[in-house]
Amino acid sequence: MKKTFTLLAALFFSTILFAQSKLSISAIGNADIRVMVDGIKYTSNGRDIVVNNLKNGNHTVKIFRAGNDRNRYNGNNRNNGYQLVYSNNLFVKPQYHVDITINRFGKAFVDEQMISGGYNDDDDDWGVDNNDQYYEGSSKRAMENSAFQQLKKSIAKESFDDTRLKIAKQFVPFNYFNTAQVKELIGVFFSESSKLELAKYMYDYTVDKANYFLVNDALFFNSSKEELMDYIKNRK
Repeated sequence: MKKTFTLLAALFFSTILFAQSKLSISAIGNADIRVMVDGIKYTSNGRDIVVNNLKNGNHTVKIFRAGNDRNRYNGNNRNNGYQLVYSNNLFVKPQYHVDITINRFGKAFVDEQMISGGYNDDDDDWGVDNNDQYYEGSSKRAMENSAFQQLKKSIAKESFDDTRLKIAKQFVPFNYFNTAQVKELIGVFFSESSKLELAKYMYDYTVDKANYFLVNDALFFNSSKEELMDYIKNRK
C-alpha cells in the first residue's frame, strides 16, 4: 500500500513538474522585436512571438525592440539598432499562459492566465467565437492591478485624448478588465466623447458585465449614460 501511494505521488508530482506552459510576447503597434528565451533567439517579423510547450519554472527572458533610427545602424553595431527593453528571470507556473506586451514607450506589461476553461489552446483563439464575442468562461481574469496601474500611467502621460484612445485600443484587446478598472481608466480622459467611446469599446473585455452600470459614474452627461446603456442592450 505504501509503495502504491509513493508511486502515485511520484506520478502526480511528475505531471506537475512537466506540465507545459506557454509564453507570448508582442509590441503595441507591431513594432519589430527580437526575443531571447534561455539563450534561444526568436524574431517577430512584425507579429507576436509565441513559445509553446514551455516547461514550468524559471526562464531567462530578454526582449529587444527596434529603435526609430535602426536603419542608420550598420552591421558593426552589436545590436543592429535594437534596444534592450526587458530583461528578467521569469517564473512560469505549470499550465499557464504568460503574456508580455511592450508598449510604445518600451515599458513591459506582464500578465498570466491558466490554460483552461474558455481558453482553447489548440487554435489559440483566446476564447473568441465566430462573432468575436468573448465567452463568459471561468478562466477569464481581470488584469493584475499592478500591471493595470502601469497601463493607466502610460496612457495618462499623453497630452491629447485621441492619442490616449489610440494607445488604449491597442492594448485593451490583450487583457480583461473589471468594471472598477474600466471606470478608473476612463477617468484619465478629458472629453466626454472619448470617455463614451472607450466605455463602449471596453465592454467586450470586461469580466463582470453585470456591474457595467457602475461605469456610468465616469460620464458627465445623462445623454452619454443613456447612449452607453442602449449600446449594451444591443450587444446582448
